Amino acid sequence: MRIKLLAAVAVAVSLTGCAVGESAGAGGDYPSKALSIMAPGSPGGGWDTRARGIASALSECGVADVDATVTNVPGAGGTIGLAQFAKHEGDPYQLMVMDSVTMLGGIVNNKSPVDLSSLTPVAGLSRGPSAIVVAKKSPYEDLKSLLDELAAEPRGVKWTGGSLGGPGQMTVAGLAKARGVAAKEINFVPTAGGGESLNLLLSGAATAGIDTVAELRAQIEAGELRVLAVDSDERISGIDAPTLKELGLADEAVSTLAGVMAPAGLSKEQQQDVIGLIDKVRQSSCWKKVLERNSWTEDWTPGDAFGTVLAQQREQVTAILGELGLGK
Repeated sequence: MRIKLLAAVAVAVSLTGCAVGESAGAGGDYPSKALSIMAPGSPGGGWDTRARGIASALSECGVADVDATVTNVPGAGGTIGLAQFAKHEGDPYQLMVMDSVTMLGGIVNNKSPVDLSSLTPVAGLSRGPSAIVVAKKSPYEDLKSLLDELAAEPRGVKWTGGSLGGPGQMTVAGLAKARGVAAKEINFVPTAGGGESLNLLLSGAATAGIDTVAELRAQIEAGELRVLAVDSDERISGIDAPTLKELGLADEAVSTLAGVMAPAGLSKEQQQDVIGLIDKVRQSSCWKKVLERNSWTEDWTPGDAFGTVLAQQREQVTAILGELGLGK
């Protein structure tokens, strides 16, 4: 999620289907023409990676014999893209990737007139672990020492990583609350992307950062960042750091479910057609490589079950943002 109000930028990449795969859908004719997949964030980010992974699986693994075009429309926590996407009512050939907490945070924080409840839920696909990091020259060797400093001088610890009101800031709010620090006391610097967060960390302008492992792995492996903890059920291969669960802090993290939405106005049959297509994508070897490459774990939550998760997390996000003094 990128909350800073930016001009919408559309970057389209056409990926041509080159293999013939069995079509999904009750009638066996979906998809019969090109698909458009919107990533409501910047190129290179998590949403973009997910959209292009789906598009690649459609063609390279023979899931569908159609073209798939990925379009980036970043800005305002995904709500600029969301507003554009909502105009495609009734069109099952328009899809949008997102993740629950990030986009819900953008909706609440920006008072978006379009909500996810107005769209058609296709499926939740995966969850991506986050890492709490500091620069290699940082004096903080573990999360306890960092949180001790946070408790002693809340404004003295400057956090960065993701947009205002995003899952990173929400997790930091939970960690602060566990140490008796009010959410409003957190000194959090929102950014429009991983590169900006990295620059703040490496320059010393930020004390600590929180972002997805996929966004940070290159700098972690290069030794530029030290990982204090990861938000995952198990330790992550190649990263020498405890989980928040090991540290007794798992309940303070906000877990976001990434998935796919379709426009409003689809019939139940059309919804099932799209679900069937995405189900084939997630079972393909191409998609499994995307999961592995980004340290994502599968969490298949199709159809209305995904809609239920979104409704429940809408309440959670609204409550947390209220504690942060946002979204009012």
